[in-house]
Amino acid sequence: MNIQEHLNQEGIRIGLIRLSSIGDVVLCTPVIRWLHHQFPKAELHFVTKAAMAPVLQHHAHLSQLHILQDHQEKPLLDKLKALKFDAVVDLHSNWRTLRWKFQLAPPGSGIPFLRFSKNNIQKWWVVQTKKKPVLYLHTVQKYALMLQEWGIADDGLGLDWYFDPKLTASGSSESLLNRELGWNPPQGVTALALGSQHATKCLPKEKLIDLCRLLHGPLLLLGGPKDKALAEEIIASLNRKDIAHGCGRWNLQESAKALSECACLITPDTGLMHIGAALGIKLFVIWGNTLPEFGMYPWLPRLGKTPLPEQFEVDVSCRPCSKLGYERCPRGHFDCMTKQDIPRIAQAVSNYLQSSLPRQQRFQP
Repeated sequence: MNIQEHLNQEGIRIGLIRLSSIGDVVLCTPVIRWLHHQFPKAELHFVTKAAMAPVLQHHAHLSQLHILQDHQEKPLLDKLKALKFDAVVDLHSNWRTLRWKFQLAPPGSGIPFLRFSKNNIQKWWVVQTKKKPVLYLHTVQKYALMLQEWGIADDGLGLDWYFDPKLTASGSSESLLNRELGWNPPQGVTALALGSQHATKCLPKEKLIDLCRLLHGPLLLLGGPKDKALAEEIIASLNRKDIAHGCGRWNLQESAKALSECACLITPDTGLMHIGAALGIKLFVIWGNTLPEFGMYPWLPRLGKTPLPEQFEVDVSCRPCSKLGYERCPRGHFDCMTKQDIPRIAQAVSNYLQSSLPRQQRFQP
């Protein structure tokens, strides 16, 4: 019996591991879909941290979501070992998950264990030399390459997002933006993602305020609880009534629902960028210290009507300074963000709204 026949049996359990972060977990959704379609009889179990659970807690193809709580690694591993996985897929590929391999799929057990290559050597070389690679793969393509030996190929359907049924139930037909803010989504609401896990991926406050001044029509600021103070500062500095924020007000599922009702999203390299790609939202991506060539750019379906993202980068000699990011610019100037052409970004958004919305719904200055 080959591996494909073995994994497509009743009672087979496949464990998938991706502990963080939000965007990375969203990028795992094609893998869940591929495995479900290739091995429909198998149970799919996913392991992640608590903060990432809202991404997958309503996923239609997962049998169970296992949560790693702080300082609770041993109880979780004991639970996972008791499940006796028939195969394990490591989508995180760090030292912790490598250590888990010897517990979940120990040598000599015959349990298939797949571990994807992050190609960190290439990323390190790009950071050191500042030379963009000519050939590179997106993370989703790396996942597909890893799974080839199981007969799996990318189906070209992009990323997935499953909403909490409470947000999409037939009894709750009113839009979240209308219910919460009194806004009518067809008026062309622009969403602006404020934060990221690393500060050097984000526009500084002054640039965000400049951008907000130039954007017309309803404007929704999105982020987590830690972005609430920034959102309130931005709103306080602007003399306009058609701006609001959901930072700390809505959970991740609610923020995604609000985003799904917007016309477009302006975003740095952050989890909301990948959620927007999963939802098919028009994206305007502002790159700071990282590069699209690291393989984390918006991943879209090969076919369909999803609008292509527009991306904005500043060519500075010190970029990229890291494959992840920092709390502050290592050189102190933060040119990769402070030199962004804010009027150009605002004009691109305006052009998109003017071309994509019916004339009666366009903003009239």
